[in-house]
Amino acid sequence: MPRTANNGVDPGEPPAYARQQAASRSGPRFLRLRRLLRRLEITATSRFLPRALPAVSAVLLLAAPPAVSPAAPLGGTPVWNHPVCGSGYVPVDLGSGNYFNIINAQAHNTCVSAERHHLSWYVSSWHPAAQKWQYPNISSGIEWGRYTCDDGPSGYPSSPGSKCMRYPVQVDKDGEPVTSAGVNPHLINGNVSYDIWFNRQDVAPLKLGQPDAGELMIWLSYPGIRDEADARHVVIDGIQWDVMTWEARNSTTGTSWRYVAYLAHHQRDTVSGLRLNPFLRDAEQADELSPSWYLTGIDFGAEINQTVHGAGFDVAQYSLTGVR
Repeated sequence: MPRTANNGVDPGEPPAYARQQAASRSGPRFLRLRRLLRRLEITATSRFLPRALPAVSAVLLLAAPPAVSPAAPLGGTPVWNHPVCGSGYVPVDLGSGNYFNIINAQAHNTCVSAERHHLSWYVSSWHPAAQKWQYPNISSGIEWGRYTCDDGPSGYPSSPGSKCMRYPVQVDKDGEPVTSAGVNPHLINGNVSYDIWFNRQDVAPLKLGQPDAGELMIWLSYPGIRDEADARHVVIDGIQWDVMTWEARNSTTGTSWRYVAYLAHHQRDTVSGLRLNPFLRDAEQADELSPSWYLTGIDFGAEINQTVHGAGFDVAQYSLTGVR
């Protein structure tokens, strides 16, 4: 069993970075207080929301729009600092079309609330679904018909100076993806993780359904779950990882793919400047990933099975750069 320690430090790892809370014009302390008050209000009222049915007949919990709402990007709900529920998702533009989508769980059993111009967000309400491992997340790329570069005209390839990261991209030509994250998970059972997807062929974003090649997850923490990953043990970016792998299958679509997960041996709530390509290279060497496959998306979120209280999961800060 690995030692469980938030922000555990592994041999060769640089010192833990100081988590940076995003600041508003009134300063970081005011922003944290404002978000705390908003969360307490949402948590208190969320228990009275209708309970969603299983995925096939889910009740979509739609948040009321603000008094003034900008024009909606394609399919997204441009509402910030306010819960967006059910099948809704929130597009966030960091400028020049550099879009990310903050997406509710597949069972529509969550609400998410996001800041407008930086990648700080949280699950404002949650209740158990018929199926476990539901995954509210922040997405870059393609996820079930949603494509970040289609969120607004500034993200289109035709937009001069657009900084939107383009998918699909061949694995051996994906650039230098680098990510940082800091979370307050509040989970009793589940994981905080990256979920990276691959398809065997280059497919137009709107035509991509279930990716058919591979899924690579990076579990930063996994409270309530035994670490039985023993396929191999590796050190990447100074952090020790335990690896598990198997063949996964979506019984609904009939699609199978290779699943591989890297579990931080010392569980942690933060990573800083984590390079993703070394994980891909390690999986390639183990014949679990092909450099000719296509990277379709990089997501970060939590598979929530049980929380300490209320919704719980809170992403204090997140960044992803460098995809081709």
